Amino acid sequence: MVIGIVEDDLFFQEELVSFLHTLSDIEDISVFAKGEDFLNSANNLNLDVLFLDIGLPGASGVEVAKCIRRDSPLLDIVFITADDSYIKDAFQLYASDYIEKPLNSERLKTTLERIRSRLVGFNQRIELKTEEGVIFLNHNEIYWVEALAKKSMIHTKSHSFTCLYTLKEMEKKLDQRTFFRAGRSDLVNLRFVESIQPSSRNLFEIIFKGKDERAFLQKDRYQEFRKRIKSVG
Repeated sequence: MVIGIVEDDLFFQEELVSFLHTLSDIEDISVFAKGEDFLNSANNLNLDVLFLDIGLPGASGVEVAKCIRRDSPLLDIVFITADDSYIKDAFQLYASDYIEKPLNSERLKTTLERIRSRLVGFNQRIELKTEEGVIFLNHNEIYWVEALAKKSMIHTKSHSFTCLYTLKEMEKKLDQRTFFRAGRSDLVNLRFVESIQPSSRNLFEIIFKGKDERAFLQKDRYQEFRKRIKSVG
């Protein structure tokens, strides 16, 4: 994994880096003391996980997370905090998890194992037959899948194309921990969902991060949707 750390407490910064270097699958670690410095370099880092102090001077951790989420909605952000009650709202919106000061190595191990497990499955490429031929996509490239008679429409960040599989067949191919059947016609990637809003008496519109097109959630699926989206880091 490629790790980024934004932390102005040099002692904690060094402690976190030292612990991460004991793990076998850490490829690279980039460290910053200020959020502004990190944001200036973020596009070149190709991170898997970002450890972000919520109480940074200057641009706060929440402000940095907001900026990162616009361009990197799938990046796993782990907030660093000295008070877990302070970050509950921010955690729900922007973070995959949080760790507290002083460092609890067992908690950190658990957090990284959960992220690692998801990354392994989520980065697997799947083969899809389309009207233009066979293409290969990672799960994390698909925003949602829309039913289209006996075919389906695959929506990615910049393209949509017709796939020669039904929505039910696509549901079996995709990671069921991350994709949710929102109704008859839509299978959505929960990690790209930004918000929902009422559309009609029986439907909500699903708004995705960085995309204008919208999917639909049936109101009788709302409670299950809420439960599932809270479980997705």
